[in-house]
Amino acid sequence: MPRADQRAPRHHGHLGPQPSPRRQDLAVQSEHRGYRALPLARSSPTVVTARYKPLLSRFFDPLAKSLSRLGVSPSVVTLAGLVLVFASCLYVLLTKHLLVFCGLLTIAGLFDVLDGAVARASGRVTKFGAYLDAVCDRYVEAAVVLSVAVVTGYWLLSMVVIIGALLTSYAKARAAMEVPIANAEWPDLMERGERSIVFGVGLVASQLVAWRPGGHDLYWWTLLLLGVLTHATALQRMARARRLIRLRS
Repeated sequence: MPRADQRAPRHHGHLGPQPSPRRQDLAVQSEHRGYRALPLARSSPTVVTARYKPLLSRFFDPLAKSLSRLGVSPSVVTLAGLVLVFASCLYVLLTKHLLVFCGLLTIAGLFDVLDGAVARASGRVTKFGAYLDAVCDRYVEAAVVLSVAVVTGYWLLSMVVIIGALLTSYAKARAAMEVPIANAEWPDLMERGERSIVFGVGLVASQLVAWRPGGHDLYWWTLLLLGVLTHATALQRMARARRLIRLRS
């Protein structure tokens, strides 16, 4: 998902607790382009991937350089990850083995880091690559949650989570169609990386722990939590978009 959900055009740095020179440059560019910049937002303490994904990405640099020398493009890596997710979803639909499913998704998630490393290694950081990555992310989220809904039967909560995730993405993407925005202005509560972590931990815990508070397993409570937080994040982004549009229109 520039990326609709949380990333700038593919893998250009990260959000930290203090404004970086890059983020300050964005604010200056905002003024030069004729619109007012919001005060540089501090990164939300829950934005885990923005802090640690660049470190993980560098771990893949040797493999990325090898793939780059072989002529493998970042988009091919992105699509390979998507295919692996779809294959994992088919597996869980046929077997109902949710723990194995989580393991397969973890492997597929590494492709989401590797594509950026390949982009840097090959010097092929493109806007279309970021766009393709964002579209694939939306497919991944919907496919994963719906596949588990088939197994668990938690259709209503699953749909609430999917709608919240899509609205979180769209609230930012639609704002970008109205006024120029910078990624540094959008550190929010529950972005895709955080959603993935909460989802995965909750799903694994529900398979390992028999505790059923209120008569519901831990995965049901995970979906409820995600449903609340994703819609809260969408509302958070709507409020920020309102401020940006008023300042820059």
